[in-house]
Amino acid sequence: MLWPRYDVFLSYSRADSERVRPLADELCRLGYRVFFDARSIEPSEKWKDSLERSVRDARTLVLCWSEHAQGRDYIVFEYSRAQALHKRIYPWLLDRTPLPAMMEIQGIKEPDPAKVAAILHTHLGWTVPRRRLLRLILAAAMAMILAFGIWLAVQPPKPWPFQGEVYDTETQMPIAGVQVVVNGSHGEEQALTDAQGRFVLPLPNPPPKTVSILIRKEGYTAVPVLNVPTDAPFKTDMMKQN
Repeated sequence: MLWPRYDVFLSYSRADSERVRPLADELCRLGYRVFFDARSIEPSEKWKDSLERSVRDARTLVLCWSEHAQGRDYIVFEYSRAQALHKRIYPWLLDRTPLPAMMEIQGIKEPDPAKVAAILHTHLGWTVPRRRLLRLILAAAMAMILAFGIWLAVQPPKPWPFQGEVYDTETQMPIAGVQVVVNGSHGEEQALTDAQGRFVLPLPNPPPKTVSILIRKEGYTAVPVLNVPTDAPFKTDMMKQN
């Protein structure tokens, strides 16, 4: 149970109320949610239904065991229900009354409720405020992930690289500074070849099957407009003017 309604269900006899109440107070002070029936059951509620529901909604059960608790039907009901639900049970031994034979667990013999609360604290772990902080952190992280997902969804698609090479017809050497003009569905885009005669022109997505391309450079005969496919790098050559 990630976010329980109660951290501790106190199972006790009403005859031991005054001994158990300081434990409930101390656990609450430490930051835990405690089911203490004198405070937790509304007068109009059916007590057995409320007890069953509260045991189910608690992380642990502290069995305040004494001669007064021994054999009480509702106490047997509470710890039996907790065992059936595989809840962790911590017996607090208020006197020397032996625990039920079916409970093969070590009891807490410390008489001081504050020290008992300290012992339980080591087993209960995070308090309500710390779990609330964790919830806030998780909620903030989820909000950031969601916001990032929305941001990605609304971002325009990355451009696709239309690339090619231009060579001298006679020498087969690359030509630098060639102006490459591409007309596509999104308008005209231009690039210049580098020292290796290569160019890379980012074009908007989605890529068309073909683009119209014009290649020109001073001192060379311009290459007429070509319709070239976009599924492979483009290569062409240019002839020097006489």
